[in-house]
Amino acid sequence: MEDAEHAVPPAQRPVGRTSFHVVVSAAGEPVGVMRAALGTLDQLSLGHLIDEDKRPHGLICECPLIAVEPDAPEGTTELLYRSVYVFARRHGAESLVASVDPMTLAIFRDEYGIKFRALSPVVSHLGFDTMVVGEELATLENGLRIYRPDFYDFLTQPFTENERGRFGLGPSLGTP
Repeated sequence: MEDAEHAVPPAQRPVGRTSFHVVVSAAGEPVGVMRAALGTLDQLSLGHLIDEDKRPHGLICECPLIAVEPDAPEGTTELLYRSVYVFARRHGAESLVASVDPMTLAIFRDEYGIKFRALSPVVSHLGFDTMVVGEELATLENGLRIYRPDFYDFLTQPFTENERGRFGLGPSLGTP
């Protein structure tokens, strides 16, 4: 591409650390997408929204956007979150943060056993209530082992034995 050598990304953007995760239907049509980015809190879009006393440290994976077709197959959202979790682990993230509505936070905690903490107050944006939630990956994994071992096995299924050892995940919990 002509003049591409002059296109320099902003200094605060973590080069090559943004990804889009897509779930495709059996017919080959995209039915869900999620954007994820890796960086320090000052490099990420949600960083300025997080309460000062709740700020995660180190390399963080943020998930500010998700879109799922209303008629998407069951499990689409779960596949997107698993893909982002695997991306975060494989790229060395220590924490995961996301922008969700209060009802979604309750679903994460109560139904999936994903014990995210609220990292910001609820704010209304374009008519929707939203908040930043997050937690260290190790804390989320420990909670899943206790509260939802089946979902823990689902999330960690893509990892090789070598990766499981490197990330401190241990063996599958053997849930059906």
